[in-house]
Amino acid sequence: MAEIAASIIFPRPRDKADEDLFNVLSEFTTDVIKILNGGILFSDNFDCQLVSYTSNGSADTEDTVAHGLGKVPTGYIVYSRDKAAIVYDSGTAFTATNIYLKCNVATVALKLIVF
Repeated sequence: MAEIAASIIFPRPRDKADEDLFNVLSEFTTDVIKILNGGILFSDNFDCQLVSYTSNGSADTEDTVAHGLGKVPTGYIVYSRDKAAIVYDSGTAFTATNIYLKCNVATVALKLIVF
């Protein structure tokens, strides 16, 4: 990916008010360029958490998964698993700290987007 150059030009300030604005805009531009050049994560753009966990050693047994979202999630998406498996709600209501899932296969390494 090409980097964004930090050579955005603002007109030179003519007085103190312009100088203050110039300094704020220069700092803001520098911060935005650092973010863009560093890459933007999926979780930077959505109210979600990326969670990794391994399912229970017994298939179809409830797993308690901490999500770190800080509120009761409305759902989740499984975006990676190391075995063919189905992940599903256990029937226990989600909370502001945990979601409760079951997996039909034991010890599956899973990655979720919790939102």
